[in-house]
Amino acid sequence: MRMNEQNLDKITILLVEDDDIDAMALNRAIQKSGIPIDSIKRCIYAEDALKSLENVNPHCIFIDYQLPGNDGLTLLKEIKSLRPKTPVVVLTSQGDERLAVEMMKAGAFDYFQKSEVNAEKISKTLLGIKRLLELEIEQENTRKQLEETEQFLQKVTKSSPNIIYVNDIEGNTNLFHNEQLRELLGYTPDEVNKIGLDIFSRIIEFEEYQRIRQHYLKLRHELKDGEIAENEFKLKHKDGQDVWLFTREIAFRRNKDGKVKELLGTAIDITGRKKQEQELLEAKKAAEEAAKAKAEFLSTMSHEIRTPMNAIIGLTELLLRDYKFEEDITNNLKAIKFAADNLLVIINDILDFSKIEAGKLTFERLNFNLNEKFDFLYKTFLPKAIDQNINLYFHIDNNIPEYIIGDPYRLNQILVNLIGNAIKFTLKGEVSVSAKLTKKMKSSVIIKFDIKDTGIGIPEDKINGIFESFSQAHSNKRKNFGGTGLGLAITKKLVELQGGKISVQSQENVGSIFTVELMFGIGKKEETSDDVQTGKGKNFKNLKIIVAEDNPVNQILIKHILNKWGCEYVVCSNGHEVIEWLDKDQFSLILMDLLMPELDGIETLKIIRSSKRKYSDIPVIALTADAFAKSNPEYCNAGFQDFVTKPFKIEDLEEVVSKLQLV
Repeated sequence: MRMNEQNLDKITILLVEDDDIDAMALNRAIQKSGIPIDSIKRCIYAEDALKSLENVNPHCIFIDYQLPGNDGLTLLKEIKSLRPKTPVVVLTSQGDERLAVEMMKAGAFDYFQKSEVNAEKISKTLLGIKRLLELEIEQENTRKQLEETEQFLQKVTKSSPNIIYVNDIEGNTNLFHNEQLRELLGYTPDEVNKIGLDIFSRIIEFEEYQRIRQHYLKLRHELKDGEIAENEFKLKHKDGQDVWLFTREIAFRRNKDGKVKELLGTAIDITGRKKQEQELLEAKKAAEEAAKAKAEFLSTMSHEIRTPMNAIIGLTELLLRDYKFEEDITNNLKAIKFAADNLLVIINDILDFSKIEAGKLTFERLNFNLNEKFDFLYKTFLPKAIDQNINLYFHIDNNIPEYIIGDPYRLNQILVNLIGNAIKFTLKGEVSVSAKLTKKMKSSVIIKFDIKDTGIGIPEDKINGIFESFSQAHSNKRKNFGGTGLGLAITKKLVELQGGKISVQSQENVGSIFTVELMFGIGKKEETSDDVQTGKGKNFKNLKIIVAEDNPVNQILIKHILNKWGCEYVVCSNGHEVIEWLDKDQFSLILMDLLMPELDGIETLKIIRSSKRKYSDIPVIALTADAFAKSNPEYCNAGFQDFVTKPFKIEDLEEVVSKLQLV
């Protein structure tokens, strides 16, 4: 039985809660909320609640997220399938931002922790539910009113609660209207009589009046007998407020030439709907502005953090690679680099998570050698495994093509995360990494990666939530092992966004196996693949480079790198200096920071590319601390050959420069 206005005086509630104490606490808060309650029916099990909904239709439903044999999200979806318009409030013992988002997406009216349950909180929730139900009733009544109006127009009755009018569109006058129009606009009969036949032109804004005139001019020539013309137009109330009408008009009389002379119309007040539409538009605009502000903040945060990080990591790497120090100094430098690398992992996790949320994560389609990738990963993690006194094994199936096509950087990110976790949580024994061909098609293959360890494992009750954001299976051991709790959530998204699968098998105190399945294209060996991929052995001595970088410390870093290359270079602090150097000398490459004073990297590149001079097609690599640069259309369309994100390793820059094949 459908709810109506009469039975909203008191609220009926269905409570699905297996814990007696929690049920009593919620019941007590409801009774103290000040909202009139008709009844509260409690079910302990999800199946009982669903069965109950076959016979009763409560105003609202409160459900516990953790129920015997059922979770709140599943129950919520089942309830919404039975009662799509019934508000459902989800209660949980622990707060979880990701779970809250899932619940709201699934149709929950509200979601909060049981610790927040009190009379004030429940009162606000029930008032919101009541307003929602009242709005639903109002919308239902409006829909019924529209149906009645259609029937009225078809029958052309002489009386109606709606506005009826006859307009002479040839003479631009109103020939008739009923009292509903006058009452809606706030005028007395005498005031209407004084206004006269051109009442519509007197109570409408000029621009709106001109639009209506054009509409009527079209109807005069095109409206057919029996055809109904619908329109919306805006009048002015006596107090100056806007009043919106929805009209349906038919040809009432025609001239001898067959053109429409008079229109018979009926109208209803849609001012409330228009206000709702405007509020929705404003809410949408506010949401878009908030999203833009968030993106700008993350971009700024990225730049402000990564710029000094570039100098810290880069200069430390140079000192360790190119200079010999006493053991204590070397160890201190290694500690600095280790701490900086860990901080960078945390920053990258946060930024990657934000990219995924914003839908700005992109994937490459590159030809690469999986054996080389495995060799790199083995060399990367071997020192850490040795430090922890555990064995590290890598194995790759010989049936896997030598070269495959995919995103080597995202694959590296996935494997680094999983291997890093495996080593981190393995205190003794071994970690093994394998790649196996599971399916081969004409132009693609499916490869399964297994990362197996003999570590601390995952408790059975935690394994289902291991891929959730901000989650760690051993949260009580976070201080020992560290981490943001985002790594596996990001890994799962990276796999799924490429159409792959990720799963885990684990036994506490025995170990875990993480399995990733991804599809790759079948690639082929390229003649310059070694040079292009690694940059090693490249001789950059013949290059002449412009460096556009305003940060003094980063200038020191890039100078060290270019000095090691033995190439000729100049350093500029802004775009104007870059243009000046291009005008007076010839260069083979520009390394361009994006954010610089006076003239930034984007504007500088626009000048270079639009120039008709010989340097208009010079290769330009963006050096940016903005982790979102590659997903920013303005940056991508500006004409850069490639991007190097700060902080970068020396070999990263060498690799990108090598790809250009300038030497």
